[in-house]
Amino acid sequence: MNFCNYVWKVLVCTSRGYGFNLSHTLGYSIIALQEMNLAYKYPIIFWDTANLIVDSGSMNLTDKILDDEEEIEIDEEKVEETYEESFFDEEDNNEDEDEGDEETKSIKKKLKNSSTDYGRIAAAIGKMKARGLKFALPDINKSSITFSPDIENNRILYGLRGIQRVGNQLIKDIFKNRPFTDIFDFMSKVKVNKTQMVSLIKAGVFDELYQKDNKTRYDIMNDYLLSVADQKKRITLQNMQMLATKGLIPEELNFEQRLFFFNKYLKKNKKDNDYYLDNIAFKFYTDNYGEKNLKNITVTADGGTAFINQGVWDSIYKKGMDPVRDWMKANQQEILSTLNNLLFNEIKQKYAEGNLSKWEMDSLSFYYHDHELAGLQTEAYDIVDYTQLKNNEIDKVFPDTKKGGDIILYKIYRIAGTVIDKDKNKSTVVLLTPTGVVNVKIWKNQFAKWDKQIFEKDTDGTKHVIEKSWFTRGNKLIITGIRRDDTFVPKKYKNTQYPLFEKILSLDSRGFITESTTERAGEEE
Repeated sequence: MNFCNYVWKVLVCTSRGYGFNLSHTLGYSIIALQEMNLAYKYPIIFWDTANLIVDSGSMNLTDKILDDEEEIEIDEEKVEETYEESFFDEEDNNEDEDEGDEETKSIKKKLKNSSTDYGRIAAAIGKMKARGLKFALPDINKSSITFSPDIENNRILYGLRGIQRVGNQLIKDIFKNRPFTDIFDFMSKVKVNKTQMVSLIKAGVFDELYQKDNKTRYDIMNDYLLSVADQKKRITLQNMQMLATKGLIPEELNFEQRLFFFNKYLKKNKKDNDYYLDNIAFKFYTDNYGEKNLKNITVTADGGTAFINQGVWDSIYKKGMDPVRDWMKANQQEILSTLNNLLFNEIKQKYAEGNLSKWEMDSLSFYYHDHELAGLQTEAYDIVDYTQLKNNEIDKVFPDTKKGGDIILYKIYRIAGTVIDKDKNKSTVVLLTPTGVVNVKIWKNQFAKWDKQIFEKDTDGTKHVIEKSWFTRGNKLIITGIRRDDTFVPKKYKNTQYPLFEKILSLDSRGFITESTTERAGEEE
């Protein structure tokens, strides 16, 4: 109170102009003193982190976890089976997408309600980066729920809740079981499924644990995928189907391969102690073994049917597969190596495609490393920097001879970036370009066309998705249009040479587009 009286008498009463009354002076003085104390005792990185938490909307996520609210229960195996790499995609934009069992619908609803606002986070990070602030990827032993200050390195640590597929319960388990020494120590302490683990690795949470070993994030991912890939230790006839489907059976064993599948087909038609040969099986048997050992032969218009004793056939089959056993025995290590490499590459292609930048977009929805389009040859495709565009820049004005007045044509530009969020209700898309975040406002009918999922019916009447929304998080788009206030509006005129939307599918090392599309699946360009 003495200090407050001092402030009042020395700083306020001595002023000859406008002054606060006593109640205002007391309140604001205490706040000012608190801020001075915080500024003196804590580095500015705390203030910057607090601003980032507020700007990104992360405070709500922190409150939910700290309040110990009821955890969303999701069958992870069901999610992984149904969505795999699209765990948080919210592609429910037409009635067809509501198809599926009740459990799948429930999962989609829960994921939607618990998802993170990545567009807001990316915009907040972009704002802070423009001010020169340093960021660090999330750390499994150091990161908090949301952004936190790394005082020693004067940077802001990304929070665990901002990682895709990482929910409240997993965060609690991580906090409870810290510290971790490597990924295997982590997996021994924390229950985590494959998609969650892949997302954590992509986000870089284990990078620091392996610095002393000079292991890269690619090495960490390879170690993990090797541990979960179906690696074989020995090759036997039990692996015959896998070897066949992967094309690893040599040409000289083509008959034995056919024999293997014939045996599987035959065993589906066992009757008592006999195998029943239908028209298909009868033809294969008689073509290769004649009618020897067959009984109850019936000639039909399609060929014939018959029976063969189970023990007799099993002896024929066992002898017939001897060449395969000999081949496996003589080439065991070579076959093992080839098969295991194939199995590893399949799981790697499924879960770990792309470079570090793509991984960070997959898991964090922002780029710690260079933007995936940073090296794009923008001049070759007439792509410009959105931040340099003028608002409603006029290209031509000419009189309207029919209605009077003037017809205004605006200058058309192209921008390119990665989709990080969308709002169906507002028909908007958040695009992360190499120079910052852009809000794209799309006409409702346009939005519906490019946002819908495209299905294809199988012969049995079931549907499967052949193309997701173009506004799915992670898609790289080139958009043609104009800048209007703080948004970019897709727009083109009759003579505009470019389409409204172009999806980039691949780039070469020089930054040239090697594959792209301007039409939805099933439509001709």
